[in-house]
This record gives sequence, C-alpha cells and structure tokens, in this order.
Amino acid sequence: MVDAIVWLDEAGAPDRRIGGKGGSLARLSGLGFPVPPGFVVAAEAYKAFADSHDLPALMAPLAGIEARTPIAEIREVLAPMAARLDGAGLDDGTRAAIAQAIGALKERSGPHATFAVRSSSVNEDSAGSSFAGLYETYLNLHGEEEILKAVVDCFRCLWQERAVQYRTFRGIDHASEAMAVVVMQVVRARSSGVAFTKNPMTGATDEVLINASWGLGEAVVSGYVTPDSFIVGPGGEMRERAISEKHEQVVLTGHGTERTAVAPAHMAEPSISDAEVAEVVETAQAVQREYGGPVDIEFAYDDFGTMFLLQARPITT
Repeated sequence: MVDAIVWLDEAGAPDRRIGGKGGSLARLSGLGFPVPPGFVVAAEAYKAFADSHDLPALMAPLAGIEARTPIAEIREVLAPMAARLDGAGLDDGTRAAIAQAIGALKERSGPHATFAVRSSSVNEDSAGSSFAGLYETYLNLHGEEEILKAVVDCFRCLWQERAVQYRTFRGIDHASEAMAVVVMQVVRARSSGVAFTKNPMTGATDEVLINASWGLGEAVVSGYVTPDSFIVGPGGEMRERAISEKHEQVVLTGHGTERTAVAPAHMAEPSISDAEVAEVVETAQAVQREYGGPVDIEFAYDDFGTMFLLQARPITT
C-alpha cells in the first residue's frame, strides 16, 4: 500500500487523509517551519486494517452509548472489539510500504536517530475537538519491528474507552473516525514547552504565554514539574517571567523515556533563554497568521540550540 505513505514535506501532503496532527505538521513543513523529518501512514491504511479484521461489523452496539454512559459500561460494549484487536496485525502490503518508508527516513535522519510514532486521527486537533491526551504517542523507537508494532497500537487506541466516550460527547460518528499515524525523527530535547497565542488564563489575545522546562515536553504537559512561565506582550516586552525550581525532567533512555532528577545547578536556571523566548513568540505568532486564529504550539530545543516545532493546533475551549 505505497499510496498510503505521505511524507510531511511532499507537495499536497496536507490535502491527504493524514489526520489532524499529521495535517498540521505537513502544513507547517510546507510553509518552511522547522519540523523534524517524517512521514504519515495515511488513514487509507487504517481502513484496510479495519476491513481486514471486520471491525465495521462490531460498531452497531456503539450507537447505544451516551455522553453520560459510565466507562465500565463502555468497556463492556467494546469487549468484542478488544477481542478482535487482540493480536491483530498489518497486511503484508501495508507492512512492506511502511518498512520501505522507515528505511528512507533512517537515511534522511542519520545512523543515530530514533523515532516517534504519534496517533493522528482524522478528527483530532480541530477547532472543535482536540482529543488532547486521548490517543497514543511512542517515543525513542529504534528498529523496524518496534515502529510497526507502535503503528498497530495507534490503530487500536482508536477504540479505547475514553476515546469512544469523548467522541460520543462531541457527537462524532464512530464509524466515520479513522486513524492516521505520524512517524518522525525524535528531537533529543535539551528543553521543551508549549506556547499559546491566546492567554488561557485571562483570554488576552495580545500576549503569548509560554511554559517550558528541561528535557522532553512530557514533563510540562503531564504536570511533572511547575514549568518556567513567560508572558510576552504585543511589542515583544516581557510582561511576566517566573522561573520555577524544576526537580525532574523526562529524558530519552535506551528504549523509551524516563523521569530523572535535574542537576542541582540547573534546577533554578531558566530552561530557555530570553532570546529563545523571543524566537518561540515569533514562531507562534507566525503560525497564528497562517492558521487565521489563536493557536498553541509544542516546541523543543536540542543541545545545539536549534528549535523544532512538534505540533500546532487551534486553541479549543
């Protein structure tokens, strides 16, 4: 299924069925923003997977789920789906297409690169439905088999209880949902964070709020640390600068990630410099201009001080 592989930097990529996250990354890449190299396994591959395992035949009972249905009851309804997905695998054509793309990505990224596999459902990161934290991301993967397994795991997570609950709450038809999967080079982050072009605390649209900390962004988005906080006004003036004492960080290990202690000398140091704050603000505002409304972005700086964009999406309420 070679036509299901879409490179982030190929012409026309954002117009393919590559999900919210994949579509945003492809759009950013096409506009020249610093996105790590990667490709997307388009939703056509998920459809082939679903059809080969006859998943559509198991969807009728989902119509009985309501917004207030308890998770335990949703789990019971999904039991046949879970049983069907247990041990499910990709067809030979899809495996071969993804394996070929992995080989090409390794050539582009270099011999020491590792990779992230990120869920990108077709309804994800829209202005009305973010699905933030509901689908899976796998970091620091090395070999072909690890990546292929993670792709299947992303397909499976479409049918987790909380994902079904959220789709029901948002009125999204389960049968119309599909999963694309982003495969991209991992940024070995010195520091990471998020930036909002609309202050989520005050609603102000004339300032950018940045939260940042050492290591991978999981420490910030999962609340492991109190991040450094910067609020920057429309003229670039620093309206607020709060540097926290950061005791933990999330770092890459041999395979995967782990929480480790921050060296005492760095605990109270700012995780990004004032010059990097300015660069993040400039980048976030540029993304906002392209998207036509307030956005939040995820960014990372590597050990060389190079910034990468890892995600951008409209701010949802």
